[in-house]
This record gives sequence, C-alpha cells and structure tokens, in this order.
Amino acid sequence: MNHTLLETRDISKSFPVRTSPFRGAVPLRAVNCVTLSLAEGETLGLAGESGSGKSTLGKLLLRLLKPDGGAALYRGRSLGDLHGADLLGFRKDVQMIFQDPYSSLNPRMRVGDIIGEPLKIHGLGTGDGYRERMVSLAGRVGLTEEHLRRYPHEFSGGQRQRIGIARALAVSPRLIIADEPVSALDLSIQAQIINLLQELKEEYLLSFILIAHDLTVLRHMSDRIAVMYLGTIVEMGNAEDVFSGCLHPYTEALLSAVPHLERGGRGKRIVLKGDIPSPLAPPPGCPFHPRCPHAVPEICAVRVPPLEEKKPAHLAACHFSDRLFH
Repeated sequence: MNHTLLETRDISKSFPVRTSPFRGAVPLRAVNCVTLSLAEGETLGLAGESGSGKSTLGKLLLRLLKPDGGAALYRGRSLGDLHGADLLGFRKDVQMIFQDPYSSLNPRMRVGDIIGEPLKIHGLGTGDGYRERMVSLAGRVGLTEEHLRRYPHEFSGGQRQRIGIARALAVSPRLIIADEPVSALDLSIQAQIINLLQELKEEYLLSFILIAHDLTVLRHMSDRIAVMYLGTIVEMGNAEDVFSGCLHPYTEALLSAVPHLERGGRGKRIVLKGDIPSPLAPPPGCPFHPRCPHAVPEICAVRVPPLEEKKPAHLAACHFSDRLFH
C-alpha cells in the first residue's frame, strides 16, 4: 500500500481586495477548507473552471503561499514547520511545471543554464557529470545537445514546455505539480506533452498533481480526480468512477462539454446559467445552487452540503446526489 506523500487539512486562503477607493479591503476567499491527500506514485487531477481556486491550491501545496487556516503536510510534516535544510529538501522533492511556457523561462539565459540552474541551487551542479546530466535531461524530453546553447525565444511553445519539464526533472523530484501544462499549446502538441509526462511518471516513479480545466487531459493521466468550484471541492473519486458515474451536477455539466466521437458529438449538453459567482460575495448555502438546474432553493440556498462519501471512495458535496445519480 502506498504511503501518503502530500495532504491538506481544511486549508484555506484569502486575499484582501479593494473594490472601491472609499471602502476598506474585502477578503476574497480563493480556497475554502480543502482536505485532500496524494499517495506516492499517484496522479491527482484538479478540475474546474477558471477562478475555482485550483492554481491557488497548487501554490499552497508548494508553500509559495501561506495559508490563512488549516495546513498542508509533506510526508507527515506541516510545510509551515519546514526551515533551513528541511525546507531546501522539500524544494528539491517538489517541483512545478508552469502554465505559460513563454513567461516561465528566463529569456536572458541559455537553455543549458535554465535546466542546470536547479542543480546549482541544490549543490549538484559541479563535477564531470554536470554537463552530462543536462545533455541526458534534454535528450529525455526530446531536445538535443545543440539546443542547450540556444535561448528560449528560438523555440516553439511545445519545445519551451519541454525545457520546463527538463528543469523540473533536474533534481530528481518525488512530486511534480503541473499547472495547466498544455493549455497554451496547440492540440497536436498537447498530446505529445501529455504522453511525455505519462512516460516520465512511470520511468522516474513520480507523483503528480495535474491542474487542468480540460477533463480529457485529466482522464488520460489521473488516478483520482478532485473537482473544485468556488474554492471548495465538490466531488472527488477515482477517475473512472467520476467519468462513468459522477455524483455532482457541476461535474455532470463539465463532462457534458467533452466531445464524444462514439455519439457523433450529439450528446446532451448542459449549459449552466450565468458565470461562476464572485468569491468576494459567495452565495449562501451550496455555492453551486444559483447555477444548478436541480437546486431546491429552500434547502440548497440555506444549507451547505458536506463533502461526504456517497459510494466507496467517491465523495460529493450535494444534498441530492442519491436522488439525481442512481
């Protein structure tokens, strides 16, 4: 049985936002009491619309942001308790692949220096094996030794993302958090990058947290999926269980937008009302009820549904899951 590598316990994060020059700052709750776990060797997919809190949660897991409440734990230790050598060890073990391959690479550094920078930071960038390590990493992600002498502007978006992947692999991490790693790429390049990540996961025995709004990407890579809406998790379970038998109306709407070749793209599309509510003024009760086609106002607008197990290892936060999804 795999051990828990990373977990959160009721973690929350707000940002002060000034909506008017005549009023004080209002808290914007980006992540609201999220509890989840990741086992060694597992890929957890985080799904949801823009503004649902996925990227903020990823930054909390990296300790790039400090939580307002709750905690994130790496191998049983709170990230807030890590200092000095322990924090440096965590930084080595947990790496990130960023969404935008154009802004995540320093344009003034050659590719070889970009890939080798983590090795130098962690004291691994010396000796005869340094250059050999960079050439090996470049080759593993589909680049050549000649590419190491070039600058990022000389590469396409897909090649730049390969550089970012090589940089993340440089220090032999245990976990990679990939924040929308293919959303800025062409469709054909997306498939190449996703296949590469899957190969690297198996080859290097990596764990992944994969953040994406495209459910087809998550289905291809994820062992489990957590669906976020307005800073909370509304459904979580094994990937096949979520895709074959979702238990929340929001997940149902997201899945209805995924094209299916076997039905000729003519499946029933669920169009949600309006936009995701502002986290500056979240609705009372269930956060999804203003857009939910199944909402019962006297219940859904008043009571917050707990995230609870509806089926074995399959959780949902909906008052009517049992009635709506048999």
